Amino acid sequence: MVEKKIYPHTNHRKRVRDAFRLTGADDMPDRSLLELILFYSVPRKDTNALAGELLKKYGSLRAVFDAPYEELMEIDGLGESSALLLTVIPGISRRYGGMHYSGTAIFEPGEAIEYIGGLFKDKEKEEFYIICLDALGRPVLCERLARGDAECVEVDKRAILEAAFKADADSVILAHNHPFGDAAPSHNDISLTKEAARLLAETGIKLKDHIISGKDGNISLASTAKFKDLFQEHNYD
Repeated sequence: MVEKKIYPHTNHRKRVRDAFRLTGADDMPDRSLLELILFYSVPRKDTNALAGELLKKYGSLRAVFDAPYEELMEIDGLGESSALLLTVIPGISRRYGGMHYSGTAIFEPGEAIEYIGGLFKDKEKEEFYIICLDALGRPVLCERLARGDAECVEVDKRAILEAAFKADADSVILAHNHPFGDAAPSHNDISLTKEAARLLAETGIKLKDHIISGKDGNISLASTAKFKDLFQEHNYD
């Protein structure tokens, strides 16, 4: 008769999973939550010690997730699968958060800037997003429309309209980054904003703003006197 192998950490893993099902992530300590995540890339091994080592090295759960893949690969016992799993979490979180109704309306430029939050954090290439709002100003869709290189990103204007139609938007906010420069708009940024405002207005959709995120801060074109006319009556109500 072949004896069934019993792994010493099986019951512990079950207890951690049961704790998550009962309390959810919000009430779990960072170490336990990280330990749970590592279950799925480190089979049959105690991941509690590894979770503790990661938190000690980086100081917080967020810092662990933001750590470079190559750096994580140097940690003894982590491995390729775990490094990849940890580094993919921030991107998944941004996509999940952006594609769901937040419940909080955006009325002011500062609120729009806060909403785009970590979209451009540590990005080395320009990316272009659209945030679609319902009739009450609440975000119903946040979607990346284009990704370029370190100095520019080209956006198909039809993609802006298609995303707005898909979300049944009442208004939209555009956002992109200048990863290695300041937030001042380029000539192309101004032209795109003007054309997008016109195209959206023709379909009854308002362009409320175009936020540019630079290495030293953000600019709301709709609240900058020099560029307000680009939006005509379609700026913040």
